[in-house]
Formats: sequence, C-alpha cells, structure tokens
Amino acid sequence: MSLRDLAARSKHKYKGRRGRILTLKEIKRMKKRGYQAERDLVRRLRELGFKSVRIPVSAPSSEPLPDVFATKGECVIAFEVKAPNADRAYFPEDQVKKLFSFLEMFEAYPFKLAILAAKFPYKWVFKKINSVNDYSINKDEESNITFEAIC
Repeated sequence: MSLRDLAARSKHKYKGRRGRILTLKEIKRMKKRGYQAERDLVRRLRELGFKSVRIPVSAPSSEPLPDVFATKGECVIAFEVKAPNADRAYFPEDQVKKLFSFLEMFEAYPFKLAILAAKFPYKWVFKKINSVNDYSINKDEESNITFEAIC
C-alpha cells in the first residue's frame, strides 16, 4: 500500500452504497436533504388538517421511532421518509419493522397506517405497506396513496 492510499484512507472514513468513500461534506448534504424532506412532509400534513411532528433521531436507534408521525381523528400514521438523489429509494426491513412496532403502541386508534415516502425532485411518491419486508420506490412509480386520501 502506498503513502497516497494511506493518506486517502485517513481523510475519508465513510463508504457509500457503491463502495465509493464519501466525504463529511457529502454526508452532511445527504442528511440535510432528508431533514428538509421530513419538514416538508410535516408542513403539508398540517395544511391538510393532520397533527404531525417530525421525530428527530440523529443516530440509528433500537427504539421503534418513525421519521414523521401524524394523527387525524381515529387514524394514526407512521412515515419513513427518504430523499434520494438517485432514481430509487431503498427502505431496509429493519426500518419498516420499526414502523409497525411503533404503531402497535397505539391500541386506542382503530386505523393505523405505515407509509413509506420518497421525495424525488419535484415529486412525492407514497407507498402504503401492510407487511414487514424490504421495499424500494422508483422515481417513475405512481403512489398507491395520495396526500388527500391518507386518512
């Protein structure tokens, strides 16, 4: 291993999906895009009459917490939100399982929804899910639920 390789490794600590080493600046930009998408979703839900809140979790947690939580009447909704810069958003099984674990705590609500949300440039895509599994949402995919028909 050359000195150049050693120097490159010490500067960059994180690897991306394709094995490319990400800089801290790139990681911060990706996180910021996700936070903005979550805030935008909360704002839009409030405009539709939902009581909604973004649950900030700065690190992966074993606690079953969604990205965004909303209620309206007898309905409670847990959202997992992604803002990919590619054509596809991937939702791993462990994140989806946390949505259902979170919703199980609300026994008083007769209607509980787990929704995956992907914010692509100029387009939101929502996928209502009923089981724990790995999911992906493509940019060209149509939502199986709309903002207005959520609850």
